Amino acid sequence: MKKTIFTLLSLLTSAFAEQVTILGVNDMHANIDGMPQLASFVKNERAQAPGLLLMAAGDSRTGNPYVDNGNRPGIPIITMMNHVGFDLSTFGNHEFDSGSAALRDYVNAAEFDFICANVFTPDTQGIDVKPYKIFERNGIRIGVLGLVQVGETGIPDAHPDKCKGFQFASPFETAAYYKHLRAFCDVLIVLTHLGFEDDVKLAQMFPEADAIIGGHSHTRVKSGHLVNGVLITQAENKLKYVTRLTFDVENGKVISKNAELLPLSDLPADAATAELVEKTKSLPFFKRQLTTVKRRISCRESLGCMMADAISARAVTDIAIVNLGGVRLDDFPAGPLTVADVYRLDPFGNAIVRATVTGKELIAMLESIPQADHYGAPCVSGMTYKCVKPATELKPMRITEAKLADGSPIAPEARYTVAYNSYIASVAPAKPKDPGIAIDSDGAECLIRFLEKKAEVDYEGVSRVEVSIED
Repeated sequence: MKKTIFTLLSLLTSAFAEQVTILGVNDMHANIDGMPQLASFVKNERAQAPGLLLMAAGDSRTGNPYVDNGNRPGIPIITMMNHVGFDLSTFGNHEFDSGSAALRDYVNAAEFDFICANVFTPDTQGIDVKPYKIFERNGIRIGVLGLVQVGETGIPDAHPDKCKGFQFASPFETAAYYKHLRAFCDVLIVLTHLGFEDDVKLAQMFPEADAIIGGHSHTRVKSGHLVNGVLITQAENKLKYVTRLTFDVENGKVISKNAELLPLSDLPADAATAELVEKTKSLPFFKRQLTTVKRRISCRESLGCMMADAISARAVTDIAIVNLGGVRLDDFPAGPLTVADVYRLDPFGNAIVRATVTGKELIAMLESIPQADHYGAPCVSGMTYKCVKPATELKPMRITEAKLADGSPIAPEARYTVAYNSYIASVAPAKPKDPGIAIDSDGAECLIRFLEKKAEVDYEGVSRVEVSIED
């Protein structure tokens, strides 16, 4: 009898509750090819829940040449997001990749709001970003606070020059100022681009939130991760998945919440969105074949060696360096390699710097790059080296042996010409005395010029770095 009464009470409670549905994606990285499936999914979801909200947790751009390298960087992904019907986005670190003027155009082109509480933009820049937004659906108030990661240098993980004109605050200190939002919302969401571990940290200090829709670490969180009563979600990257969050709200309080990670790849494509994608990809410039890849290139380091060879050839130097984080593809198949592929591999447009350094300065710079880049040992041309990876990121990588391509050791006092990108020049903790001079090409142009002169290339298995792990 008691069980029957409890069941009836539960049913009555559910009958009086309102349900809020939110769809979350993150780190789309300009994957416009996934937009037709997302559009199809959202259309079906809205038929069942017309008041649902669709949100992006940053890094919507950077990763596709048709989005990043046209006349208006980033705008094509915004056009797609408008078409699908996004309601809100926060900034990721890659939203800053093209500087303040491009970010202004990017934000102004959106038919939805951008929120980010810990970035501050001068009024003169004309970038309309709010710290939070409150929606209302069927009398339910849904508050959303936006936050972006800030690294040890005080800016997001982007080229420092591209972040000029902005000020950034700690996302955790900033969140503390917005605990009062709880009083004005029935559902409180934090839309973050911090990474899963920092979302856990945020949940521990911000129990006022009902859920965190996160990004940055590309983590696949299957059904939400509950920490301190806060439901943390993240949908990997590049529109492989979407997270559906549902909240049952009664008398202004969330009485239950749920998260489901749902795959998008097998869904039918929305025809109108697919047509828009093909129109975006119709520029003939990107389709030009530069060379043929003889064998599949199966790792980032080998691709980075090819990029470094291209930079060295263009800058005419003894040595070239490419930070591993600047290599944006994990592998590359055998077959044609086009201009579009080059921009997928190197989408950043960073200038190439040519400097003269001592062997000692060269080694110190190589050892320090992973402290800023966080991806691992840099790729090189014109040399090889052995290194020890530290057990903790707090310590620098240690090089135990370094040789030129001809096998002769790199001498501490000898001088070498070295080329590397302007991101390395800005962020590497150990900088040579010679600040270098920018040549007339960025990394992508170096690679285009290098490859178009070759009938085929074979970089499979090319490795110039031997890494061991510290005991």
